[in-house]
Amino acid sequence: MSLQPDDFWTFSEWLLRPGAFLESALLKGCVLVVLAIVLGLLVGYVISAARYGPGEGFYAVARAVRDFFTTDMPGTSPRRIFALARLAFKEAIRRRVLFVFGLFVVLLLLAGWFLNPDSDDPARLYISFVLTATNYLVLALALFISAFSLPQDIQSRTIYTIVTKPVRPSEIVLGRMLGFIGVGTLMLVPMGLLSYLFVRRGLDHSHVEVVDATRDEDGTVTGKTDYVRKHEHSFTIEAGETVGLTDFVRGHRHVVRQIDDQTFEIGPPTQHLRARIPVYGEIQFYDRAGAPKDAGIDVGAEKTDGGYGSAGISRLIGIARGPRKLEHGYVEGGTLGMAEFTFDNVVESLYPDGIPVDLSIRAYRSYKGDIESGIRGSLTMKNPDTGAESNPIPFVVDEYQVDERTLPLQIEGTDGEGATRELSIYDDLVTEDGRMQIMLRCLDRSQYLGVTKSGVYLRPAESSFEWNFTKAYISIWFQMTMIIAFGVMFSTFLSGPVAMVITAVCVLMGFSAEAIYDTRHFIDSPIERGGGPIESLVRLVKQDAMTTQLDVEGVANTLIKSADAGIVYTLDAVATAVPNLPRMVSTAEYAASGVNIFGAVLARHGVATLGYCLLAFLISYFLLKSREIAA
Repeated sequence: MSLQPDDFWTFSEWLLRPGAFLESALLKGCVLVVLAIVLGLLVGYVISAARYGPGEGFYAVARAVRDFFTTDMPGTSPRRIFALARLAFKEAIRRRVLFVFGLFVVLLLLAGWFLNPDSDDPARLYISFVLTATNYLVLALALFISAFSLPQDIQSRTIYTIVTKPVRPSEIVLGRMLGFIGVGTLMLVPMGLLSYLFVRRGLDHSHVEVVDATRDEDGTVTGKTDYVRKHEHSFTIEAGETVGLTDFVRGHRHVVRQIDDQTFEIGPPTQHLRARIPVYGEIQFYDRAGAPKDAGIDVGAEKTDGGYGSAGISRLIGIARGPRKLEHGYVEGGTLGMAEFTFDNVVESLYPDGIPVDLSIRAYRSYKGDIESGIRGSLTMKNPDTGAESNPIPFVVDEYQVDERTLPLQIEGTDGEGATRELSIYDDLVTEDGRMQIMLRCLDRSQYLGVTKSGVYLRPAESSFEWNFTKAYISIWFQMTMIIAFGVMFSTFLSGPVAMVITAVCVLMGFSAEAIYDTRHFIDSPIERGGGPIESLVRLVKQDAMTTQLDVEGVANTLIKSADAGIVYTLDAVATAVPNLPRMVSTAEYAASGVNIFGAVLARHGVATLGYCLLAFLISYFLLKSREIAA
């Protein structure tokens, strides 16, 4: 899976950014709230001034602000909010929203026919499908029920039975939001349970017999399982043992038990539903001469912006969009080039039986070579203080799955004085404060290995897949809650269809924010890349290449460049202000990749959701307060 630099931050680093408070999410969130409130007050004043006149319009806005702090919020009743939430819940149920759950069941039934369990990584395929299907269905449900409810009540005049009672606008808004969130939660829980059962059932299979079983002179049994779902496993049962594990094929293993000399029992698949808890280190690249470099070799892969997102106003109000996706740095084979990973807290209590290390490495071939044998690499453990090194541990790169290995506690190597002997990891290769380095090298000359900070990590423990799957659904719940808050906000002053369209546009802006950032980056770049929307249209009409200078001179060129910059920077600011949904959707990639969803990531999503909901509530209150419902 692809991680971004801020994925490695803790929650406090994301929220406060010690040493760089101006980049902190707390400050940016406060700035966004203040800007939204100021903009809302200005819009409210314009509307009130058009309705009552400039002077009376100002007093109308001032009275709304005064009532919010003096009467409405202090007098808000949880009992009335609960009653309105229950009313909104029943209203949504009467509109047959439960048909969405039936549609989800149908999708699962059809997916059972079309999803291929014989793929290289069936667990990733199944988990990605159920999480993606749930995500889009629930977001669509949240969009419809939140955008149409209040406008329809106003149009049918059923809202009169509520506003004539001692009910405050804050209670109406909160009641709607909580009621619709309750409906969405009611849908998510059974969808999550069905998804889990669907994944379990779709991945379950069995091998019924063992073929080619042989026993060595020392009593070690080796053999193969039968061919099922286009794969088979090899296994080894050590002498004196009755239980063994198969090799790792298509993301899983099987436990093999020997009943007698001719009878074996093969268990169900294991290790296919994982939640690895990774420990990442700091990475340092070295070039072919052994000199340290900030990045690995560039082999011509597609580029992404390595900077910190947007600039200008969008950077000021951005809720920690953060750095762009990490690029792979490549190490040249057959040279002194390498990637050095420094890990902290390598202690015996965490790794008592060896050090589990997972590799997720890319290979780049400068020439075809021997395709079947693969590109070779090696891992070397090193003490950064004494310089003691282990002998290289060779491996063959497998680009299409996580290569799980265990570094032994005892290994031949060279100590700090240059003597060759057997080294102990905790006595010789780990510093007193628990630091150890792992050096990755490519052994094949003129071939390259690509890696990021997350490409080599230690795995001290594993979390429960069920809990990890639940956290992925909690992230979906956060997204649903934000969509409901935005839908209710727009429905307080727009008709149902218009509120739905505007909310959908906000969702699309959130999903397409990265593309907008790329466009802005291209315009800022000194290299000609085709320009913005107007310049691209001109080039299309004139059939000019995007890498050449624009064939328009004088004032026209200036107008085109200025208009493009204005359009893109405006979209950039809007896209930065809306929820960063792609980062929240990325939790599905964690679960599908078998990586534990960090608690810091989920906490960040929860805080961002709370902030956007609070902002939507404030805007909804003032818009509903100033609206003439009877009109």
